[in-house]
Amino acid sequence: MRLLGGRNLKAFEEEIASYIGTRYAFGVASGSDALLLGLVAAGIGQGDEVILHANAFMAAVEAVKWVGARPILVDASEDDFGPDPEQVHRAISPKTKAVIVVHMYGHPADLDPLLELRQRHGFKLIEDCSHAHGAEYKGRKVGSFGDVGCFSCGVVKNLGAFGDAGFCTTDDPEVARKLDLLRVHGQVKKNQHLFYGFNSRLDEIQAAVLRIRLRLLDSDNRRRQEIAALYTEAFRKLDGLIPPPEFPDRKSVYHRYVVRTKKREELRAFLKERGVETGIQYPLPLHMQDAWLGEGYGKYHLPVAERICSEVLSLPLYPELTDEEVQYVIEKVTEFFRG
Repeated sequence: MRLLGGRNLKAFEEEIASYIGTRYAFGVASGSDALLLGLVAAGIGQGDEVILHANAFMAAVEAVKWVGARPILVDASEDDFGPDPEQVHRAISPKTKAVIVVHMYGHPADLDPLLELRQRHGFKLIEDCSHAHGAEYKGRKVGSFGDVGCFSCGVVKNLGAFGDAGFCTTDDPEVARKLDLLRVHGQVKKNQHLFYGFNSRLDEIQAAVLRIRLRLLDSDNRRRQEIAALYTEAFRKLDGLIPPPEFPDRKSVYHRYVVRTKKREELRAFLKERGVETGIQYPLPLHMQDAWLGEGYGKYHLPVAERICSEVLSLPLYPELTDEEVQYVIEKVTEFFRG
């Protein structure tokens, strides 16, 4: 058995491309590498500007930095945690070469306005789908709309390996050719390198794990949706708690079940005392991180992203959660808000 570049990698790439609905897919070492290689393959580099929303995870802005481009932040959409399309429009300049849209928490962002802007201005659209394996926008899976779809398959993701893993999707033959070579040092054959690349390979063990997990992904996502529906039905009646968004033309896969409340810290402490663990993804927007300030990228005031980051709280949600455990979480959250 080959550890690298064997039959499991090839099979996984064919299977995940078919599942997402793209012509090509390429396994890489991580979701962060997927973003980095995706930007390079799309031709983004020194002096370019890349627009992204400020409530995203650090990996997106890191990829922009390491290709030598300048990140330009916009505010989040109050509706779906994605970028505010009007702010994206206003941020476009002659230097804008790409927009990164992150499908936060498994909720597809509103893509139609961004696709229209791409058509008008000619930038590359990069989808970060690391929270959204199997999520759909108007009947198509996310990762099939942009010039490149970037996915993490880390251990906690809906489609998770037994370690770090990721993949990129695309319909563009030239982008595909670059992605294929970038992950192996730009090497077209042994000791012959067409351009400088990276060492970012998805090994056979992780590819085999992902092939098995892919067969379970839809059923696991349905269980996530069932649990989310139970939570939302109970929580929509509570004052002071905002359940996750729902849209008739989008299918969320609930990588996280993220509520919003101004009483986040009090609720979190209350639940912890009663044996319910919670999480915060993410407590600080990108423009308030030390790393951002240290780079001198500039100061921003993005009130929606700042408010979202101060209010979000992730409640337990994973396919193995039992109905009894779900009801316990509902009871404790309800007890907190109703006293």
